[in-house]
Amino acid sequence: MLDTVGATLARIEEAQRRSEAVPVPREGTALDFLRAIYHNDELPLRTRMTAAMAALPFETPKLSATALVPMGEEFAKRLEKAIQRSREGPKLIEHSPGAND
Repeated sequence: MLDTVGATLARIEEAQRRSEAVPVPREGTALDFLRAIYHNDELPLRTRMTAAMAALPFETPKLSATALVPMGEEFAKRLEKAIQRSREGPKLIEHSPGAND
């Protein structure tokens, strides 16, 4: 029984040594380090997933909407018109049925 416990501990220690050895270039960035971790098949899946999630915002662009609004006097006039329209309420289309309907 002692032999199997010792062998198991030796395997665990060897696996830990292998998982700590992640080859990264000396001039590499933090993103390079994360990529090296999640590409290393010898590491546990949980470790690789955590590294992939941490790298994701830097590898995939985030979708966003932007609007180009002119500044200056024109912007102030457009804002005033929009405020006035919102105070007037919605426009209604009046229609009376005729003979052609």
